[in-house]
Amino acid sequence: MPVSRAERAANAARRAKLVEYRRQAWRLALLVRQGTIDKTAAVDRLYEIAIAHAIVRALGADRVQAILDEAFASADFHPIRAEVA
Repeated sequence: MPVSRAERAANAARRAKLVEYRRQAWRLALLVRQGTIDKTAAVDRLYEIAIAHAIVRALGADRVQAILDEAFASADFHPIRAEVA
């Protein structure tokens, strides 16, 4: 059965939402690495956004957590602090 124009548009919107969510996760992770914002606050807010925009419902909590884990994987590493210590 062919996919309707409305279904294609809905799929495109879902993909665009996910792409933007991932982009924002990486952007906030960079700010955490720079020491601008707190990691816990950033991750909590991103998860709230994922719930509000039905990303958790669409992908599942484990997949959303994997996206956040990937973006924030090295956010705890601060090269300058590591050199001093």
